[in-house]
Amino acid sequence: MSVSVTKPLFYQAVVPIDTKVHGKTRLGRPKQPLAYARKANIIPALIDEFDSAMGELPIVFIPGATQPSVVFVTSSEPGANAFISEDGLWAGAYVPAYLRRYPFIIGDVQGGDSVLCIDDTYAGLSETEGARLFDDKGNSKPPLTEALAISKSYRDAGARTEAFCGKLLEFGLLQSATLDTTKPEGGKSTMHGILVVSEGALAELNAEQVFELHQAGYLRAIYNHLASLRSVSNLRHGVAAQKDAADV
Repeated sequence: MSVSVTKPLFYQAVVPIDTKVHGKTRLGRPKQPLAYARKANIIPALIDEFDSAMGELPIVFIPGATQPSVVFVTSSEPGANAFISEDGLWAGAYVPAYLRRYPFIIGDVQGGDSVLCIDDTYAGLSETEGARLFDDKGNSKPPLTEALAISKSYRDAGARTEAFCGKLLEFGLLQSATLDTTKPEGGKSTMHGILVVSEGALAELNAEQVFELHQAGYLRAIYNHLASLRSVSNLRHGVAAQKDAADV
């Protein structure tokens, strides 16, 4: 079976879930669950998340080969994540869906239905610790059925997000920008190469275009994106550093 999965962020060895291979596999919780995201200063975002995340995570766009994609900014510095605490946990209130889906992902099969896949390098996988993915008869157990539901939901939301980004590009609403922050210890850091919605371009849309955005739910998403830019203060103050200090 040939499964097609573009290697996404964090995933190292994506393979289809198979009872022959994973019949005894258990899903546990690593000592530092999100250590793999410690150096990620951007996390892929979904349009469905804007409402919940906008007060905490800056939402921006980054250029792509054919169209831009949307991400959460977790630090203005490459190789840093202001939301991962010293014990490898998410320090904020809202955990991005991309992290909640990992290590599972939907893969496409040539000439067939899509299948649930897993990153076989995930530290939480073993045959001794955690909850089994399959029972002795090869039937899916709750951890696997839940993972499938989350992964399918993510795939569907991803399609909506791509359509949203495509419409922003079509209407010429994105402009280049930089993200300037002040480090907790002092000094400034600037993030280049991002895109944000131009309020000027938005104001110049005709009534038909505005109505199209409203009908699709994109107008709300645009305003949530713009409002989220105020949460850059979380990057300045270091959310994880504040949590770690409070726990001392």
